[in-house]
Amino acid sequence: MANLTPQEQAAIDYHRSNLLTGNALKHPDGSLTTFMGSVVGTDKGHMILPLYWGNDVRSVPDAMRSAIKSGIDFPTYKTEEAALKAEERLHKIMEQDVIDYNRPKD
Repeated sequence: MANLTPQEQAAIDYHRSNLLTGNALKHPDGSLTTFMGSVVGTDKGHMILPLYWGNDVRSVPDAMRSAIKSGIDFPTYKTEEAALKAEERLHKIMEQDVIDYNRPKD
């Protein structure tokens, strides 16, 4: 398992909750959206913000309001470059989760 910060684990937990509770957005091609991260500059740094909330993809302002309301502490980094690298790393974990979720069960 990857070494994740508590905030990165919170992002993964948010994604997994959407995946495992059937709240993923199902696309016609069979792909699923559970997070759809965007790196957003804030007064605390560059945050990985999920745009997927309540079975819909939201605008950044709407997603930020949902994130604040949720109380989830999403990952924030000092630089945009660090946030983008972390988002790529987290996205790979999320992609593997979806592959595992879609794998036929015995």
